[in-house]
Amino acid sequence: MKSVTENHLASLLLTGMLVGGLITGCTDNDSYIESVKSPANSSEKIKFTYWSPLNPNAASVVQHLGEVEMYKEMEKRSGIPIEFNHPPQGNEKEQFNLLIASRDLPDMIEFDWLSYPGGPEKAINDGVIIKLNDLINQHAPNLKQFLNDNPDIAKEVKTDSGTMYVIPSIGIGKVNTFSGPIIRKDWLDELGLSVPETLEEWTHVLWSFKEKKGATAPYTTYIDKTDPSKLNDFIVGAFGVGRDFYLDDGEVKYGPMEPKFKEYLNFLRGWYKEGLIDPDFGANDMKTIDAKMLSGKSGAAFGFAGSGIGVYMKNGSKYNPIYNLGAAQYPVLKKGDEPQFINSANKYRTHGSTAITATNKNPEEAVKWLDYFFSEEGHMLKNFGIEGVSYKMDKGYPKYTDLIMKNPYKLPVSLAMTKYTRANYPSPGFVNDDRYLEQFYVLEQQREAIQIWGEFEGNVENVMLPLVSATKEESEQLAKIMAEVRSFSDEMYTRFILGEEPIENYDQFVSQLKMMNIEKAIQLQQAAVERYNKRP
Repeated sequence: MKSVTENHLASLLLTGMLVGGLITGCTDNDSYIESVKSPANSSEKIKFTYWSPLNPNAASVVQHLGEVEMYKEMEKRSGIPIEFNHPPQGNEKEQFNLLIASRDLPDMIEFDWLSYPGGPEKAINDGVIIKLNDLINQHAPNLKQFLNDNPDIAKEVKTDSGTMYVIPSIGIGKVNTFSGPIIRKDWLDELGLSVPETLEEWTHVLWSFKEKKGATAPYTTYIDKTDPSKLNDFIVGAFGVGRDFYLDDGEVKYGPMEPKFKEYLNFLRGWYKEGLIDPDFGANDMKTIDAKMLSGKSGAAFGFAGSGIGVYMKNGSKYNPIYNLGAAQYPVLKKGDEPQFINSANKYRTHGSTAITATNKNPEEAVKWLDYFFSEEGHMLKNFGIEGVSYKMDKGYPKYTDLIMKNPYKLPVSLAMTKYTRANYPSPGFVNDDRYLEQFYVLEQQREAIQIWGEFEGNVENVMLPLVSATKEESEQLAKIMAEVRSFSDEMYTRFILGEEPIENYDQFVSQLKMMNIEKAIQLQQAAVERYNKRP
């Protein structure tokens, strides 16, 4: 069987060809489900308990995942009832820690196991979860074939020693690039301007927004202190550096330590002096960004296809009947260059992946149950729900019914989907389907955006740190160092741009980072990356 590349797999999804026989070698899903229903050497009915955070959208329409129609149907198909338990919203991490400490464990836990102190290997050694290599080889034919055909993804979902510890959630197709630069297209059209590509063009466009459209914060942004690696300021990548840790020809670097980062800050400092960047960027959050993009105070921002373009287009007409948005490519310094730093999700979605606990009495059947979502039938169930109810096939294309697209209870599409499927947030199996995106993003502007942002997605693999596993000692050292470093970096980032700190003092800033042991943190990250590269 030929290897299925990422792009080829996306095309299989798009044309409706994602079937068990094509990507898994498992051509008889009826017998596969029967093996789940009737496990060998079992005289009692199997049932499982399943713990996971509950997606906020799902929490708006169901009390637990057992009320979602796809899971009701899955119980009919497998004959295995699932008792779902969810921690209170906002207390997921705290409740996870309490659950682990209690040792009163459910059969399956869906969580980010890379965040477990000491990593997944420690969780296995602690007797919390079990190693899955043999179970996957013997009882997960769909997942096994996919990982064999995609060794780059297989490496992501293992530990450094080659241990499999979850049935993963895998993002494929257009779903990985759902955010990027957003710009007022109606303003560009009115002013006779093209979508900017270089920083020089961006400067001209923002100056025009300020002088001719009265924008008081032509480009608005904010500092995401929860995840500084996200490119909420999409300008930085044009200078060939990241906001946080990144790779440069395999070498781990910390962006604020690099000379090019000084150039980037000096550039933004110039924008600030000219009134092109939001003067409140240091205090902004997403709500203030939304308000400024809707009111006409701002004409460009980093945003999402759904909660950005979708929401803005719906509400923008209240301020302006011709309100229109477009996506822009991540900027570059020179015309013709390709952007390298792009906000892209990892193919392995840690938060939607499920481990089997050490107290599970039927791990083989649990693995079979989870593996079903990597089959064609399971994929369709997860992403589209029940045929004839939440979707109908139209010339080989699964089209959502009016229960989803025009919900009789006036639920928006995002909430209606969570009543019937798990298409719009990660869970074991493939993370949605391009055919889902084509219907979820109802606006042409949204569909164009994910095409534009995803054009150079492949480049991000050159600069983005892989999902490394740190030891318990490494995790503790990194957490201690980076808490201080990031707090100081954020403060100085703002001061340099506002002109409160002379740019000539940048070398002193770097010296202070070194005194805070940033070089040790870089060494720890480099060691983890090198272990990752050697994974079997």
